[in-house]
Amino acid sequence: MNKSSIGIGAVMLAAAAVFIYFDDPLYIRIIAAVIFVFGAVLLYQILSRSVGAGDEEAPADEFPQEEGEENVPPRTADAPAATEQRSMPRPPLTAPPEEIPQELFRFDTETLPQDDPRAEFDFLTNKLLQVLKEHVLAHTVGLFWINTDREQIIIGEFSTDTGNFTTARRLNLGSDLISRIAYEGKPEVVSDISPASEGDLVVYYDAVEGIKSFVGVPMFFNGEVIAVLAADSKAADAFGLETVASIGRVTSLINLLLGSYNQKFDLAADARMLGVLDHLREGIENNHDAYGISTVAAKAVSEIMDWDYIAVVLHSPERKSWIVVKSLAKAANLPYISEGVTVDMEGSVLNKALDSAAGVIIDAPAPPAYRFHEKEAINSFGQLCAVPLVTPRAFYGMILVEYRENHQYAEQDLAILRRIAVSTGNAIENARLHEYTRKHLLLDEETQTSSRSLLLRRLGEEQERIRERGDSAVFFLVKLDGPDELVQKHGQHRIEDLLFKIGGTLQEHVRPYDVVGRYDAVTFGVLLMHSSPEDAYLRGEKIRKNVASNVVSHGGSNFSISVSIAGCTLSQSTDTDHILKLARQALDRAVADGGNCVKVV
Repeated sequence: MNKSSIGIGAVMLAAAAVFIYFDDPLYIRIIAAVIFVFGAVLLYQILSRSVGAGDEEAPADEFPQEEGEENVPPRTADAPAATEQRSMPRPPLTAPPEEIPQELFRFDTETLPQDDPRAEFDFLTNKLLQVLKEHVLAHTVGLFWINTDREQIIIGEFSTDTGNFTTARRLNLGSDLISRIAYEGKPEVVSDISPASEGDLVVYYDAVEGIKSFVGVPMFFNGEVIAVLAADSKAADAFGLETVASIGRVTSLINLLLGSYNQKFDLAADARMLGVLDHLREGIENNHDAYGISTVAAKAVSEIMDWDYIAVVLHSPERKSWIVVKSLAKAANLPYISEGVTVDMEGSVLNKALDSAAGVIIDAPAPPAYRFHEKEAINSFGQLCAVPLVTPRAFYGMILVEYRENHQYAEQDLAILRRIAVSTGNAIENARLHEYTRKHLLLDEETQTSSRSLLLRRLGEEQERIRERGDSAVFFLVKLDGPDELVQKHGQHRIEDLLFKIGGTLQEHVRPYDVVGRYDAVTFGVLLMHSSPEDAYLRGEKIRKNVASNVVSHGGSNFSISVSIAGCTLSQSTDTDHILKLARQALDRAVADGGNCVKVV
């Protein structure tokens, strides 16, 4: 302590004595108090400077010099500032850099999901939630999507330390903490949750978890609450305003990811829809009947929509009723209706779809209401999406898709189903017009033989004549062998040329009053009047040998073809349906025997 310190201390003691012994006048005590305080501040500053100087090298004149030591001159201003460098603090190192474990800062690079924007968004969101959980020391961090139209909480990505997190995909909006934040659009922090109210406030656990603290922040998109990002803890008073700020920053990052995801998802959804429509168009081109087209349409729906059951219901002008043409259930044990069953459309809930060209979304009916008929036993609490198959000229039926979980379908699902229904309706209209035209044609354009309708009409007339007057006749089916292999090698167009030649060969080997007609795609029907089985067999052999002996040239290569011929005799006891059945069975046996043969039953 130096002399100035001692002097200031004496003045302070004097001021204190004056303050104690003088009661009057008052201003003397005030002056003494001011002097004392001022002296204390000045003394503190002097002592602080002396303590700081003690860390530096002591001057030679203040320390006694031991014997044998040389005089050390005091450091001048030009001396190196070694002491100044020593006085600068350095942060302590807990471990040298080379000793820090790599697992603390270096992680294996993970790969983003490819070609799936939704999987990519979920993957990145989950990684963000894991980081947030560690940052706020939470028990569970979860992203809960909000659908106010359906009044639902959709469980999104989450990171948790428990196995009791709910396995449900959706929860109903109510009075819990997540719902309150969704409705009010404001963050909420709860510091102490009682065990009695935990089940009502924290609804995303399947069992009591012991949660004490909760924090939730709403996430906005285009001005609306679309999700709630929440965290909880088993410790009381675990979160504060700093946690809200941290969660808010994460929600802004998720918003950025969501914007990128929406762009990618829209592009991916459009590409997927175009792919489905391309497959639908290709399937329609290969199917020219109502059943084939309905099958292709049901497959297209299954590729792009969530479903448990799909049906195509068409109106039959001949039967004056509604028929389930295609029925497709995801699980075999679901008791849905079989194909070919008539629908009671008058009392069905599907009748609502007939009044709306845009389609309808309806809840799955509960007894006494029904989908198809009043005796059905289908337990479902889901939704049905039904769109009519309608063109500017007629109403043909509807496409129905059902999901066995409520609140599944929205307007965008109707839009998807409408696009499929438009193509399907036009295809069914063309198929029916084509079928109607073929029924009234007398000549098959491609083979220049009789049409199927004329062939079957002449067969029925001949059967009636034989039943009344007796006589005999033979009906043959003549089928091209190996048509699928020929199509693969030479194409469909070449098959039509071969069928035209076979039709000409058949007409050359029958009498003028016999009938040759197109039975199906690769099969002809031949009605031999006034013919016995033996005579018909010989004539069939001539036709078979003539076809097999011809060598066909195509694309620089030569190849041969053959036909299988099988049929049955007409008698007074048979009818047309029985004749066609016997002829088909005989033809199947001929094909099974290797083809290129003649069989007569």
